[in-house]
Amino acid sequence: MTKFFFTLFRSSFALILFLLLSSFSAAEQLPDLFPYNAYDGYNPSVRSLAMGGAGLCSTRDASAVYFNPAGLFGGDNMSLISLKVRQTPKELSGQYDILSGRSLTFLGFRGGGMAIAWQPLSNMISIGTAGSSVEVKVNKFTMSFSNNVSGAVNFGMNINYFSGYMGVTDGAAAKISDANGYGIDWGLTYRAHPNITFATSLFNSPSSISWGGYDADKPPVIARTGARVKLSHLLTVSAESENRKYSRAREADGKKTVKIFHAGLEQSLADIIYLRGGIFGEDLSDNNKTGYSAGIGWYQDKVNVDISWQKEYPLLSYDEYLETFSFSVNSPF
Repeated sequence: MTKFFFTLFRSSFALILFLLLSSFSAAEQLPDLFPYNAYDGYNPSVRSLAMGGAGLCSTRDASAVYFNPAGLFGGDNMSLISLKVRQTPKELSGQYDILSGRSLTFLGFRGGGMAIAWQPLSNMISIGTAGSSVEVKVNKFTMSFSNNVSGAVNFGMNINYFSGYMGVTDGAAAKISDANGYGIDWGLTYRAHPNITFATSLFNSPSSISWGGYDADKPPVIARTGARVKLSHLLTVSAESENRKYSRAREADGKKTVKIFHAGLEQSLADIIYLRGGIFGEDLSDNNKTGYSAGIGWYQDKVNVDISWQKEYPLLSYDEYLETFSFSVNSPF
């Protein structure tokens, strides 16, 4: 088994080195219409979505690769499929949905402290003036490892491979470009008490994505810190801070660094039904920058079914909430 892991790590390192070296062959900057959030994707943990997006310390399934790979340590062999069921209103969803209406947001398998996962990050079209447009599609493939460093500390690492497609139209001219890239993620959890857990993670550090004919690009560097407290056997409270540093400015306000706060709670009913609620946003004192969430989970015979609802004002100038409904199934394999 040790020999297998060594061979796998060596092959992954060789792939990353190749992608890093190939990134120096690019020629020009990405077009101005390239979306700043082309590498974001959706939160694949429907349980976390219902708890205001807080999942750093309390993820129980393969979606830990999205928050903190250290959370993969231990556990049974489980598969996770996550779906974005609906967004309303439809006219706003068309502008705000980075997957352009596609439902599948995540597919992952976890077991033995390891995980493999696929996640679509974007499928977007940006339209400019005089017939110019940029269509971007990006997917991420992840291989994860986790281990127990000491009795109270777990460590985890993701090795990500990015694959993308871009079509650029400028008047009558068109240009097609493919992308390949890598990213490394790190995570730690510390159990200070059986009922108290602290965690931190750093994503896309280092990372690089090479678009054919363009300069190398970088997905956002994401740093998360947070804590989880079980106030009793039935109630769990989670809170965390997420800092995203993008390589290009957000169109709505020109920001390159975005800080988001997440907080949520979960109430268990006989360890079968779970009721959840949460709050999230960039400024929880400003209603236009604050979102709310709720959801329910059903756990029976190792099969977990989760449903979530989120309500938030989008960044666009709009006087109506955007509502998102998500669904996931986590089952043995």
